[in-house]
Amino acid sequence: MAARDSRQEALAQVLSEGHPATLFLSMNIPGPEKMLPGVVELYRWMLDQLPVHLASPTIERHASDLLGPYLILGLDADPVAVKEICIRLEAVHPSARLIDLDIYARDGTQIDRGTLGHARRSCLVCDGFAVDCIRSGRHALDETLRKVHELLAPFRA
Repeated sequence: MAARDSRQEALAQVLSEGHPATLFLSMNIPGPEKMLPGVVELYRWMLDQLPVHLASPTIERHASDLLGPYLILGLDADPVAVKEICIRLEAVHPSARLIDLDIYARDGTQIDRGTLGHARRSCLVCDGFAVDCIRSGRHALDETLRKVHELLAPFRA
């Protein structure tokens, strides 16, 4: 809980700086253990992708906590255009499914997939929507973690 609160405070501080768009990059690793083998390597891979696709990002916060590594970028760009780029980045590699690229407008409004007419994220295990499977507890944690380890395998050192 303290890690989530600390992240929210860092995000609020960056949002208060008035960038047209703010990107919050974090890992989407289910279960209690967030630093599984391959997580840091996948995170670094995405860090390498960002400057290729986003013009002049300003690193505002880069840290790691109990929830894993995260990055907050201030961007002088249209938040809707940035979200479209991020949706493509999250789909460029199957393992990128374990990465969240959240975009916020200057006023703190989160720009989500639904707002842009994109489907919600799919479940790691089945073809359903992730949020539905999570809420219903459709899959056992060990089943989900097997898929997570499979997705992380290409990034293990």
